This record gives sequence, structure tokens and C-alpha cells, in this order.
Amino acid sequence: MRFCLFVALALLALGCSEQGQAQDANAPVKIQTSQMYVTVRNDSGAPLNEVSIAIVPIGRQTVYNKFIGRLENTETRNVMLGDFLGRDGTPFSLRVVKPRSVEIKGKDVKGKDYIAEVAWR
Repeated sequence: MRFCLFVALALLALGCSEQGQAQDANAPVKIQTSQMYVTVRNDSGAPLNEVSIAIVPIGRQTVYNKFIGRLENTETRNVMLGDFLGRDGTPFSLRVVKPRSVEIKGKDVKGKDYIAEVAWR
């Protein structure tokens, strides 16, 4: 009986440890989600300017945005969910809003646009 309980808890822990969604390994901009952060990584080969991240809720009532400015090449940045704000200044909360996806937009130093979207997990 204890063994079955241990196995069940181990499987639950494994399932919970992978909260974010991984993208294609060759994606120039990667996004992962968790219960506390949205993590973005720039693998485009050049710094990105004018970078903004948006949490898009189901139904797109209010999109929650965070402007992070510049993201250097190979830089990873964690953005707390409470740092995302709606149009009226309302902070994002998982207790109130059910997110559908996360979008990131930015331009490299040559002017090439980068846009990525990942479904929320």
C-alpha cells in the first residue's frame, strides 16, 4: 500500500515539475510558463529591441502586457506574473484570469521582426 502511494506521489511530482511548455529547439525566441513566471530566452543570434510580452486570456477580454525593452543574445529573463498589466493598470492574476497563450514581439538590431506565441500550460 505504501509503495502504491509513493508511486502515485512520484508521478504527481513529475507531472507538476513540467508546468511550462517547451518550444522547438531551433526557435529564435523561446517562451516558458510557470505558476509564478513567464520566462523568455533570446536565441536569435542578435540583441532584440522593443521587446514586449503579452499574456492573452481566453476570449481576449484584456491582454496583459509587459514591456522589457532590450533582450541580449542568449539572455534569459524571468518576468513575474504580477508585473503584467492590463490596459487599465490591473495586474494579472491566475486566480482571476484563465490565460490562453503568451506572445512575445521584438526587433533585432537589423530591423527584423520576431513574433512568437506559445499556448499556456
